[in-house]
Amino acid sequence: MSDAYEIAQQRIEERARQLWEEAGSPEGGAHRFEAQAKAEIAEDEAKHDDTVDDSFPASDPPASSGVTGPTGDHPAVQPKDD
Repeated sequence: MSDAYEIAQQRIEERARQLWEEAGSPEGGAHRFEAQAKAEIAEDEAKHDDTVDDSFPASDPPASSGVTGPTGDHPAVQPKDD
């Protein structure tokens, strides 16, 4: 199994245990809370994905900077006067 899968499983198990303890540690164990833990983690990851999607493309330079100049024109790519 991949490291990503193992990490995801560990997060689910830890969250399920936390939910189980918050519920007063009822008989049957934390595995009864795994579905809720999976749903919460999936929702959290979806929110994170939306945030990341909204921040891209992060590699675009600002329109005005010390590199691009006040108009966004870089002197190195200006046409030469003949």
